Amino acid sequence: MNESKISVRYAKALFALAKDAGSLDVVKKDIELLFQCIREIPDLQYVILSPVIRASEKTKLFGEMFRTSFDNLTISFVNLVLERRREEFLAGISRHFLTLMKSEQGIQAAELVTAVPIDEALRQSILKLIARKFNAKVELNEALDEKLIGGFILRVGDQQLDASIASKLKRIQEELINSHS
Repeated sequence: MNESKISVRYAKALFALAKDAGSLDVVKKDIELLFQCIREIPDLQYVILSPVIRASEKTKLFGEMFRTSFDNLTISFVNLVLERRREEFLAGISRHFLTLMKSEQGIQAAELVTAVPIDEALRQSILKLIARKFNAKVELNEALDEKLIGGFILRVGDQQLDASIASKLKRIQEELINSHS
């Protein structure tokens, strides 16, 4: 079974449990913290990925780290993941859980990549356009990529609009090469 399937199954199970318990918001905060810690603490990444450290030791460590800040449901879930030796999937499980939460809340994630930073007026226009088109609240993540030269790339869900100068130049180059063939 590949990572994606495992992560999705565990995330869906946690989501269903939290929803049934009426504690989606609490578990969401816990999972956001867990995901942030996994990404930003190299020692935690080492512990998670180490085949030498026993599951019982990992469970004890996670209990000490998160006992006071996590809900009992989240602690139980993380312990289950550790006992089943699926800890390497915790980041993926967290990411999929947070995606399910966004979907539940009607939030559409969008990514805007530009060559230079955009101003607030343009950002608000883009947010309104996406919200209207997808009939959802929008969470806009911005990134800079100087290789675009100008223009932008907008990704919303599985759709992408590439209006960058770099891609237009590449298309022109391909047309020129194909016309001489």
